[in-house]
Amino acid sequence: MCPVCWINGIFAMLFGASAVSFGTEWYIIVPSVALTIWGVYKLWEGIKRGRTWTDEQKASGRKTVIRFIIGIAIGLYTGAVVVWMMMLPEHNRLHDLLEEHGIESHETCNVCSIDGTHNH
Repeated sequence: MCPVCWINGIFAMLFGASAVSFGTEWYIIVPSVALTIWGVYKLWEGIKRGRTWTDEQKASGRKTVIRFIIGIAIGLYTGAVVVWMMMLPEHNRLHDLLEEHGIESHETCNVCSIDGTHNH
């Protein structure tokens, strides 16, 4: 298992699949599908290359890929915590603002308009 091929394949599949999920135009979907297919090819190429490796090379490659995945997971978790901590004061401020105006339920708001239609 070639770690460089796997890392390239994982990134290509990640970016390609995420762009396909929200793409609505052909100039977004076509490159995204191509990137996803290329990522699958790179993963397959990494598997093929790894078949001829010695056991020591395979173990080293697995360790590299596992370290990469752990690094990505730690980065995602750290980013989520940082964004949450930055967003928390604003979230609490908006809750206080709603309570200040007497709005207990966040689904309905009679402050915007008298008839409750939310027409401004």
